[in-house]
Amino acid sequence: MDKNRILFVDDEKLLLEALKRSLKDYRSRWEMTFIDQPLDALEAFTKAPFDVLVSDISMPKMTGLELAKKGKKVSPS
Repeated sequence: MDKNRILFVDDEKLLLEALKRSLKDYRSRWEMTFIDQPLDALEAFTKAPFDVLVSDISMPKMTGLELAKKGKKVSPS
């Protein structure tokens, strides 16, 4: 059984670390990636597709909505 790939993006590193800790019991079911910069997250879309994007809406350089739109262009599926 393949794991669903989930990308979490937030410019607050401490929030991402807390999220990572709170979701540790799901590591056997989900492949989770945590990224603190939206431009780095967009690059991650080019390497492998994600099933789900969970993103902060308000981030510097790119909003979460912009990231979702650009990510969908890079990885339409």
